Amino acid sequence: MMFKNSIKLLMSNFSSVWKLLLYKTIVIAIVTGLFCATLSYLNSLTNITQLTNNILTFLTSCNFSTTPIEILSNLFNVFQTIYFVSLEMISTMPLIFAYLLILLFVILPFLWHLSDVGISETLYGYMSSQTKYGFSGAMVRKVNTASLYSLLFTFLILPFNALFLFGFINILYLSSVGGILLYFLPFLLIMFSILYFSLRTTFLSGWIPAIIVYNCNPAKGFKKGLKALLRRFFRVWSTSIVIILAFMGFISFFGSFGVVLALPVTCLLISIFGMVMFFESQGMRYYVDMDTILTPKKLEETDKINKLKNIV
Repeated sequence: MMFKNSIKLLMSNFSSVWKLLLYKTIVIAIVTGLFCATLSYLNSLTNITQLTNNILTFLTSCNFSTTPIEILSNLFNVFQTIYFVSLEMISTMPLIFAYLLILLFVILPFLWHLSDVGISETLYGYMSSQTKYGFSGAMVRKVNTASLYSLLFTFLILPFNALFLFGFINILYLSSVGGILLYFLPFLLIMFSILYFSLRTTFLSGWIPAIIVYNCNPAKGFKKGLKALLRRFFRVWSTSIVIILAFMGFISFFGSFGVVLALPVTCLLISIFGMVMFFESQGMRYYVDMDTILTPKKLEETDKINKLKNIV
């Protein structure tokens, strides 16, 4: 039900996809500009040309006509070359290496998620009263809250992203073993990715809605959002899995270039899903479209049901 209502709201607010696409494009342009400042140093590295070729080969191979084994082989080559390039950078230009790590794992996610609070503000206006807030205006109004949220999000998620990369690379390394294990690797990698991103989406789904609805700071919003999530954890988790599967299916069908549209659509869908989860968990009425208002059970009713279950 949450997924169906989220899709309906996505269709009703699809114009926000293009605003998000523009914002994400600006972010990528900024990060690319900052990255290009290091090209003169990177060009001196021994394996940089090989890394560029491996990345291009992997991106062009991400389509229906290529077998999963071949895609995995290309991805393994990319990570292997990144490893050799990283070792060379650490020994010859450690400051550039540190700069790139900060750029990719701090600056990029900070700027990327800076729009999350603004887009959720526009969704709250639509869902609560059919009020249409401008995306740019919402970002300006909420810039302080959005900056603090994005900063906390970046550093909170950083160690978990590192663990995910570590696990993903180690599973991918099994491709060097060969044999029958090679045929199970796509399944293992997909399951591992689905598990991580669905749990991440689930645990963070109530954070921004709590900030918006209660007009509180991100620290308090995190606690309130987590409390709302725990009322219906498994329903939220199962819906998160469906969203991640839909994203992966879209990418596998349209190839790596489908990411251009899939990313803003998925970002908006995840924001909508979080708002739907929070509204329903709190028993708050909300608009799905101009003619449909949903009225979930009141919070007091669900709490009484839970207490009765515990008594029985």
